[in-house]
Amino acid sequence: MFDMAPSSNIRPNTNVIAFDFGEKKIGVAIGNSITKTAHPLETIRKVKKSERIEIIENLLNEWEPGIVVVGLPLNEDGTESRLTLLAQNFAKKIKNRFQVPIVMVDERYTSVEAKILLNENVKSIKKGNQVIDQVAAQIILGSYFDRS
Repeated sequence: MFDMAPSSNIRPNTNVIAFDFGEKKIGVAIGNSITKTAHPLETIRKVKKSERIEIIENLLNEWEPGIVVVGLPLNEDGTESRLTLLAQNFAKKIKNRFQVPIVMVDERYTSVEAKILLNENVKSIKKGNQVIDQVAAQIILGSYFDRS
């Protein structure tokens, strides 16, 4: 876990939002720090950066999270990639713009895990493709809860 937020700043009973950052889509999940449950919420499709920020702002205003978790995309060997840097910049922008604590969680294999989970539970491939990023965000959030 890459922590951009001192744990003393985090409310004990709070909503937690997770983002699975991608250049074309961002999966979003919501959870609660007490129940440590996570649920898929929505997928932000490729739109202008200003529109993405507006959607994120609306989500943060609606859910009032005490912390935001962002997936950290690393290579299989744990090294950083171009997408790692983009996700880190995304996390920093959220932290600076909205003054919310941020934690980054290793997201290796979350998309694979999400595909497996969806293949077992979703009949329609089209529907599965629409929610895969949300489920990946849910898995990222679950990883955060497991470690916190």
